[in-house]
Amino acid sequence: MRDERGHEWGRREEARLAFREAGREVRWAKDRYGQAQQAFGEGNGSPAELARTRQAWIWALAEWVRTLTVREEVLDGGRPAADSGMDVLSGSGGHSALSLDDAHRRVEALSKEYDRIRRSRSLPAQVDSARRAWSEALKGWARVLIAQEESRDRARIAGRENRDLIGLPVAGEDGPPHGRTGRRTG
Repeated sequence: MRDERGHEWGRREEARLAFREAGREVRWAKDRYGQAQQAFGEGNGSPAELARTRQAWIWALAEWVRTLTVREEVLDGGRPAADSGMDVLSGSGGHSALSLDDAHRRVEALSKEYDRIRRSRSLPAQVDSARRAWSEALKGWARVLIAQEESRDRARIAGRENRDLIGLPVAGEDGPPHGRTGRRTG
């Protein structure tokens, strides 16, 4: 019995530490991504660097969501599968039409419901169902957030490309011949 309790404590501690590390990673990746966004906005960054830092942030966010859901499952006494929570970046979850605020409110509501069911000492199946609903909402929120950032980056890149095109000759025009000012002469 003692060995089982020690193992249970070890699993809980491992899940807690993994979540803590994922939190540090997502904060670091978000800071780097923010720096790349700022540099790009100032004309000093490249689209490739923007994409690299965004992808690093996406992976870190996905890992944070995964470790959070695994931690909660472990705290509920479950034994998460090796691939538990790995589907953050896959699927649409059916909530792609939600705004970020709506997705956030959904996560908050389901989190409160999950916590209420967990505290009421409900049947394990009820706790598991509430946790899965909350977890899916959390993954949906992450997908909406990622889609929003990808859209903003596309707009940033398009804006820069459009600014770079201002003043260039229109296709099929070579511009005025050397020495001509463009003024009409009679």
